[in-house]
Amino acid sequence: MWSSVLTGVSLVGSGIQAGALLMVLYGVCPTFRRIPVPEWMRLHVALDSSIERYMPALNIVTGLTTLILLFLPQEPEVRALRIVALAHNIALAVVSEMVNVRINKDIAARVLVPAGGVPGPSLDELTEDETERLVAVRERWIRTHGWRTLIIVTGFVEYVIAVLLTT
Repeated sequence: MWSSVLTGVSLVGSGIQAGALLMVLYGVCPTFRRIPVPEWMRLHVALDSSIERYMPALNIVTGLTTLILLFLPQEPEVRALRIVALAHNIALAVVSEMVNVRINKDIAARVLVPAGGVPGPSLDELTEDETERLVAVRERWIRTHGWRTLIIVTGFVEYVIAVLLTT
């Protein structure tokens, strides 16, 4: 029974992550590119504040349930697939933390003024150089988001195959 519950949690967790990142890649990123930099930054911060509440926890739960599953009896090929899928969960976390989360924090620092803080220059008064730099930052975020989407979609496929091999 525990094996089935843990398998379900890891499969659903990975599927939610893959679906969410695909939706952002194909639905949100094109919008990011079409709107002016100040609007993009405000939208980016608004979306991130919602996503940041659940995505890291979801990745941790998915990874931990998979780790526990590795110690339960199973066919060697199923264990191997779960190990590779877990590696994809870990890679997602590393790529996210090393690139996307850092960019998110930098953007938020420009958009949000901390309590008692002094506001910086208005986003609506960016110089041409600042705008070009921020467009490059946006493109880096989108490019890296594409890689992390590929990583977790691949992991999800591995979770699915592992389940199919156990039935």
